Amino acid sequence: MPLFTYIVSYAGAEHVEQGSHSNFTGFAMTWASNIPTTALPSLTPVLRKELLHKAYRGTFSEVPGVKHVWRNSLELGGRELTVLAVQTER
Repeated sequence: MPLFTYIVSYAGAEHVEQGSHSNFTGFAMTWASNIPTTALPSLTPVLRKELLHKAYRGTFSEVPGVKHVWRNSLELGGRELTVLAVQTER
């Protein structure tokens, strides 16, 4: 199974997670539930719960001009949370 690197950005902070999956789209819990409390300081407990509910919503789109990179964004607490999924290894 390919290794995917997930780069999560929210309110000026970033966090990186990795997971081996058959595809990147159905494994939101890899990047949504493993975020340490210190990684994204603006992600309060209430927003964490909201993230877990919204993690499977939205659609990943290919990043134009870059192979094996997809982007998803969702609104969380009035701000944009962005996730990049990068196929790191086949």
